[in-house]
Amino acid sequence: MRIITMKWRTCLEAVGAAVVMLAGPRLAGAEAERVVDAPDRRQIQAAVDAGLHWLATRQIKEGADVGRWPSPSYPTAVAGFGGLAFLANGYLPGKSEYGTVLERAMRYVQASMTPDGYLGTQGNSMYVHAVCSLLGLTYLGMSPDAAHEKELAAWCRKSVELILRAQKVHKADTEEGGWRYTPTSSESDVSVTSWQLLVLYTAKDCGYEIDRQVFADGLRYVNSAFLELPDGRAGFVYRPLSSPTPEPGITGTALFLKSLLEKEQDTKFRQARVFLGDLSPTWGGPQYKGYFYFVMFYMAQGVFQLGDDAWRDFAPQMQRLLLDHQLADGSWEFPPDTREGPVAGDAYATSMAILLLSLDKQYLPMYQRRTALFR
Repeated sequence: MRIITMKWRTCLEAVGAAVVMLAGPRLAGAEAERVVDAPDRRQIQAAVDAGLHWLATRQIKEGADVGRWPSPSYPTAVAGFGGLAFLANGYLPGKSEYGTVLERAMRYVQASMTPDGYLGTQGNSMYVHAVCSLLGLTYLGMSPDAAHEKELAAWCRKSVELILRAQKVHKADTEEGGWRYTPTSSESDVSVTSWQLLVLYTAKDCGYEIDRQVFADGLRYVNSAFLELPDGRAGFVYRPLSSPTPEPGITGTALFLKSLLEKEQDTKFRQARVFLGDLSPTWGGPQYKGYFYFVMFYMAQGVFQLGDDAWRDFAPQMQRLLLDHQLADGSWEFPPDTREGPVAGDAYATSMAILLLSLDKQYLPMYQRRTALFR
């Protein structure tokens, strides 16, 4: 049974009327009408259910690694993504079919924090820190254990404070406002920055006080990564001044952030949405640079925030692509040109596919079209 926590019930009821259907107008800027055998919602839900069952059976349930999934290099990040996959489908800790799975994942992630609040040591990455922080912030308010709730609230505060400290590390003018791979880095990139801003946005929703200037500085850095090419194409690059061309994933995550954090759509937004609209989901290929699931997550989030017309074109293509590459046991495979697979593992691919297929349910706070509903 799927249960929606009271914490987000008001938002979810408002969202219900806006959940999109899977057929309709094409994305503006696309060169030709895209025809796809769109899966219906029952097919999508069946795929998601099979994937969640696979994750539940593959989670480590005994020993020192209880709560994680097998992953060569990023066990905490995969535990974070795995937990989010269940939350994205309305499953709650202790109160649902997969409640124990969620509780184990959260406990494992919690135990990985260092005394200074860092969660990225097992992957040496602020990416890992952000994913695990998002799990904690999304889980917050759902535990049936009051003592665990209090403990988790303090844990989330430490993770957020580390992100805030990392933004304040002295950086060159062109790097200010952003984040990079470690908490002490003096560099920034739009990819890592997007994850930290998403954590802070979610933390603010949870009631943590975040200075507005933190978001303003982060957005200023993201906007500095906008690039317009001589041929008229325009989008966002990985690192300002050093990246030569706009990238699909970076443009997607930039539009996602701008939708969440800016009140108005500026010229950069309007030009970049045309660039994103010219792209179609493919099973691997140059637009992903070997990171299919990560980049697709960025692209899908960006397109979803553009609104119904854009999502109606993009969603069936992405959904059909994912359903066609689900394995018989319920897990997902990687494209042949993957660079993710050898370091992340099958549980990562499965969790990400489920998150992508669950996006338009809007159960996760980070999935909700806040600006479209409440502007």
